Amino acid sequence: MFYSPNCTLYALRYNLRSMCGIIGIYHYTTQEPVNKKALENATSVLYHRGPDEGGYFFDDKNGLGFGHRRLSIIDLSTGQQPLYNEDNSIVLICNGEIYNFPELYDRLVLEGHKFKTRSDNEAIIHLYEKYGTKCVDHLNGMFAFALWDKNKNLLFLARDRMGVKPLYYALQNNSIYFSSEIKGLLALPEIKRDLNLEGLNKYLTFENVPSPHSIIKNIFKLEPGNILTVHNNHIKKEKYWDMPLDRAKLNISEKEATEELERLFTKAVKRRLLSDVPVGVFLSGGIDSSIVAKFMTNISTEKIRTFSIGFHEKSFDESKIAMRFAKELNSEHNQFLFDSKECLNLIPNIANLVDEPLSDASILPTYFLSHFASKQLKVCLGGDGGDELFAGYQIFPVHKLIGLYNVIPRELRNLILYIANKIPPRETYLSFPFVLKQFLRGIGLSNEIRMFVWMGAYLDSEKRQLLNPDIQSNIHRNTFEDISNHLTQKFISTDVDRMLYLISKMYLTDDILVKVDRASMATGLEVRAPFLDYEVQEFGAQLPYDLKLNRLTSKYILKKMAEKHIPDYIIKRKKQGFAIPVTKWLKHELKDILLQYTSKNYIQNQGIFQYNFIEKLVQNHLNETWDNKKLLWNLLVFQLWYEKYKPSVDIQALTNKEATINV
Repeated sequence: MFYSPNCTLYALRYNLRSMCGIIGIYHYTTQEPVNKKALENATSVLYHRGPDEGGYFFDDKNGLGFGHRRLSIIDLSTGQQPLYNEDNSIVLICNGEIYNFPELYDRLVLEGHKFKTRSDNEAIIHLYEKYGTKCVDHLNGMFAFALWDKNKNLLFLARDRMGVKPLYYALQNNSIYFSSEIKGLLALPEIKRDLNLEGLNKYLTFENVPSPHSIIKNIFKLEPGNILTVHNNHIKKEKYWDMPLDRAKLNISEKEATEELERLFTKAVKRRLLSDVPVGVFLSGGIDSSIVAKFMTNISTEKIRTFSIGFHEKSFDESKIAMRFAKELNSEHNQFLFDSKECLNLIPNIANLVDEPLSDASILPTYFLSHFASKQLKVCLGGDGGDELFAGYQIFPVHKLIGLYNVIPRELRNLILYIANKIPPRETYLSFPFVLKQFLRGIGLSNEIRMFVWMGAYLDSEKRQLLNPDIQSNIHRNTFEDISNHLTQKFISTDVDRMLYLISKMYLTDDILVKVDRASMATGLEVRAPFLDYEVQEFGAQLPYDLKLNRLTSKYILKKMAEKHIPDYIIKRKKQGFAIPVTKWLKHELKDILLQYTSKNYIQNQGIFQYNFIEKLVQNHLNETWDNKKLLWNLLVFQLWYEKYKPSVDIQALTNKEATINV
């Protein structure tokens, strides 16, 4: 059993778990009873998110139904969902964990609230009784929930501040449908699966579909830090929290910042160790996961378990660093050697992991690491969120250098471009030819757009060659409209803060957190991320930028805090991503499947893409004249998703506007 210090009583008293899937239907205009069988069938699609038990609630009078799947981490006897208040007038289903539940419980009990269970989720109900929809302001955790207030005939949906837990909803037939995953919605007979061409356009560039859009027309993501209510036939969406990068920076010394960051991070780690089952930690060998592991070791009264993954390809492998540090921690270290054959067998089924295209190839090692850890325990801590908060990505120091490139004479820049086009591609991790060519793709663009071009796949000019003309003519939105939409909602004075804000709102939310949620949920593992504690995020957001990127040193203040906790060989080493050798695999191990889904026959029957351009991409990659791994992997992932879900691509039908709601 694992307990954090001073938390044993809490672990014994409270049922904390986040492994769940939720789904529901509300016919708010007709109030016709929900089709119970259909909802039960759709709930079963979310079985992997909670294989222990299912629960249902139906209000036939008001046309509402809830479904819930649960994986219980502790205390199987209580905490079954739906949950109810004292007189059963409020009903809740929740996928999530409320980390500040112990404080909330004590306060609510003193105020006279009576808990029916030991579930942390029940605190949401009693907070709602007191604060209404403002209850979310009092929650520290990762969650997506649906609450039904019978007395007010009000449906209340909410998602946590950082968007750790997903929540999709559909507006069709004067009804609202919601689910933890798109596949739950698609299992309902009422839901149409028309391809969202605007979503496809965005996916091809961003490698994901940014919130609030999805790849299916009229299915949306509820954005992080947002609530949605349905009352009196009116749907209203509101933002209750946002990254405070628009606030004045803290007037704080380096020493004060280091001490406060350490205090807040210690608190965040301790909160995430509340459990009466063993808690492990992913240890990659990078600074973020190493700090989490070290703080966990400091807090824990028992030997911790660490998990890492190794690669045969040396340029992708960090396992030796992880193993060395694990020995220094005296942890019970577990290392999984990444088997490329197993990974290749998984790739054709990648759409089973993610029911919306996501071409972040690191979902594959994330899945295998999660699967490996899940054989021993049900909870792991991870290091996600540090890069986005403290400018840890290489795009930030490169951004500082872009001005130097722009002052180079045009003749010299043309020479650099010519040389870059002549350098043969290499198969190593972030090879120089690949990095140089990606850098040049962003020249001439605004800072905010250039960042996503560097990280993404297709340029607009390439999509004009890729997409069928009929498809192109039905794409009416600017690819980068979400960037401008985010930036018009709040004033952020500096370009670097705008970049940090966008990378958190778009890349962290719709790539990193989706990847971790789907990979871990598929294996029955819960992943908790201390860097995503909103108190850590708020503090980090208000730090002066030179405490994040100092000259060309990224994550400066985090490294300063780390100096007394982890060794220099971790702090000073070059950042390594969680990547796989896609360039090589597309030329060899994945060649057959690539050719299958990019064949002339398949492309023409599909009617979405132009074969001539795809043929050129494939041949240039196979002939090693150009490294097209980004473009081809992006396309292959979409094709695998398309093959599984078979969305409608009726051009006439797709010209209709999507449903809208008041914001």
